[in-house]
Amino acid sequence: MPTDTTSPRIAIVDIAGKGKGVIAQEGIARGTLIISEKPRIIVPAVGDAGLVKAISVLPREDLSFMLSFPHGPEDIPIIGALKHFIPCVGDHTISLCSTICRVNHTCYSPKGSPNASYFWNTISKEEELYAIKEIKAGEEIEVSYMSNVSDFKPPVQHLRETYAFECACPGCTRPAADLLASEKRIAAYNSFVDDLPSRFGPDNPLEILEDISRQILVISAEGWTSDIGSRAHDAFQLCASYGDAASARKWEAICRDSHALYQGRKSDSFKRAKDLATNPQSFHAWKQLGRRNLKGPVSCFCEATSTIY
Repeated sequence: MPTDTTSPRIAIVDIAGKGKGVIAQEGIARGTLIISEKPRIIVPAVGDAGLVKAISVLPREDLSFMLSFPHGPEDIPIIGALKHFIPCVGDHTISLCSTICRVNHTCYSPKGSPNASYFWNTISKEEELYAIKEIKAGEEIEVSYMSNVSDFKPPVQHLRETYAFECACPGCTRPAADLLASEKRIAAYNSFVDDLPSRFGPDNPLEILEDISRQILVISAEGWTSDIGSRAHDAFQLCASYGDAASARKWEAICRDSHALYQGRKSDSFKRAKDLATNPQSFHAWKQLGRRNLKGPVSCFCEATSTIY
C-alpha cells in the first residue's frame, strides 16, 4: 500500500479484457508522484542461485498473490509470474508490489502512449509511480513494460512471449505497414544514438545539434517521450565541450525537466541535471574542444517539447 498519505486516490479494479488494473479516482496532474510503495515480495534476480530458496520460503498468501499474475500456457506458473517482477536497480533483486505491479501496459506509439512511468528509488527502496501526462478521474493508469527504446523489439510478439498477453493498444492495432514503418524509424533512431559518440569532435557541431533536434522530434512522434532527456543531455555535452554556457543551459534544462517528470525532483538524476543546467562550467569536459558559440533548442522546438513536459 502507499507509504505517502498525500498520494492521489487510486483503486485496483477489474478491467474488461485485462484482468486487474489501476484507475485514478480523482484527477492527477502531470508530474505527480502517484504512489511510493514498499515491495510486498523481494527475491534474488532471475538466474541467481538463491532464487529458488527465496520462493520456497514465501508465506502461502504471498505465493498465492504471486501466482495471481498471468503467465503463458507453456510457462511453469512460478516462472511466468516472475516476468511481472520489477528490477530493484543496483540490488540484483526483483520485487513485486501490491499496487504498482497491477498497473497495466500500453505501448509507446504515434497513436498513444502511457500516462505513467515507474522508477525504483535506490535510497528509500521503494517503487515510485509518476504521472507523465494529466490523468482524468476514472481513467486507467498505464505504464509501458517496454521502457527502453534502445532495447526495442516488435511489441506484439515480445509482449505475447514475455508477458503472455495480446496487446490491443492503439499502437499495436495499426495496419502492418504502419507498424513496420515505425520499426524502421526506431531502428534508424537507435543507429543514430549508437553512432553519436563517434561524431563528437572538432568538426560540424552545428550539424550534430541539428541532427539531435531532428531525432528528438522523430522519436517523440513515435511516442517515446522518455528518450527526450537523454538526447537533450547529448546536446548539452556538445555545447559545454565548446564552452557555450548559454546554449548548454537551455539543453540541460530539458534534460532536468525530463528527469523531474519520470523520476521525481528528489532523484539523483534530477539533481545532477539541475546542477549542470545552473552551472555548465562544472561539466568535466568544459571547453575541451575549444571555444565556439553554438545554439540551444530553437523556439518552435521548445514549444513542441513543452507540450510533453
